[in-house]
Amino acid sequence: MSDPPAESGLFPASGPGMLAMPTPSPDMAGPALRTARERMGMTLQDVAAETRIAVRHLTALEEARFDGFAAPVYVMGFARNYARAVGVSRDWISDCLRDEVEAQFGQRHRFDLGWSAEGTAQSPRGWR
Repeated sequence: MSDPPAESGLFPASGPGMLAMPTPSPDMAGPALRTARERMGMTLQDVAAETRIAVRHLTALEEARFDGFAAPVYVMGFARNYARAVGVSRDWISDCLRDEVEAQFGQRHRFDLGWSAEGTAQSPRGWR
């Protein structure tokens, strides 16, 4: 992986391989990842090959769509790995996404497979 170009503009270089980022906000994470990727001359397929993250998930991160992820840990982990690959601070990405991701996943209904305490009491054939 090569270091991102040191140029002025939206994400000026601040250290070896990292980019200085503006104040974190949820609507900036996707565009920041896409801009950093494009500045490095990488395609989504290049990032997918480096990170082993499916292109559909990378696209979803750039578009701030989290409904295709099974859990918040996947969104955050994939976003941090994508950020590392394109020279964006992983902490900054986490700060941008944390509240929004938690809010979106907090609105989902939990899929109960019957493994909760309530489910085991009613489990068939005496499974415990």
